[in-house]
Amino acid sequence: MEKAVEKKRGSLPVYSQLAMIIKEDIATGRLQPGIRIPSESKLAKQYNVSLMTIRQAIGVLVEEGLVKRVHGSGTFVRRIEVGSTTFGLDGLHNVLTDTNGLQVRVLQTNVARAGGTEGGILELEEEAPVILVKRLIIHNNRPFCLQTAYLPFDPRAPVVESMLETTGLSDLFFSKKQHGYKKGTLRLLPAPMEEQEAELLQEEGDGAAFKLEYIYFDFKDKPCAYGWFIIPHEKMPLVSMVGVWNE
Repeated sequence: MEKAVEKKRGSLPVYSQLAMIIKEDIATGRLQPGIRIPSESKLAKQYNVSLMTIRQAIGVLVEEGLVKRVHGSGTFVRRIEVGSTTFGLDGLHNVLTDTNGLQVRVLQTNVARAGGTEGGILELEEEAPVILVKRLIIHNNRPFCLQTAYLPFDPRAPVVESMLETTGLSDLFFSKKQHGYKKGTLRLLPAPMEEQEAELLQEEGDGAAFKLEYIYFDFKDKPCAYGWFIIPHEKMPLVSMVGVWNE
């Protein structure tokens, strides 16, 4: 932090120049994450500027998320946190809400007996009847993903109508309206495609895919729908933001 601050007419304000100097020190590693930067009085003396100017420069860095003030301790270079990153479902959203390019082909709809996995998740008795739905989701005349859904056998339940409605598929994730369910969980897992899945999706055998698993609960907090989407990995890239971004 040894660069001089210029005080020329038409140049950047002095506090902006100071902020840029400290940014460079952070970028080059002279100021490491977690380290306390020099006190305001020391910086003011070092650069021969007022305390107000130093506070303005520090304020810029705080707003940009590069440093943080800790009361009674000083100002510290922020560490880049990546432990709570969030991934969106933009690719799936764009497909399911594209009413012009979206087609849904029902592959199977029937009443079956609940197996161990779906029966346990839906909290059903052994071999209780369930509605099984399998669909191929097509976008712009190309297979996009496969859906498998299990629901307790109750044709009058509003969630059943919602699940069977092909034109309202996007409501499952993206509608703000209630469709017979109160809440749900989503879980994204890596999954190899089975031979039949790869054939339907026109992908090479043993291709990599994402399995987007969902469970929905009714207003009595009882599981009312369980299923998943099989989506080839290149059709739903995951993008997350890390580091310091100016909003």
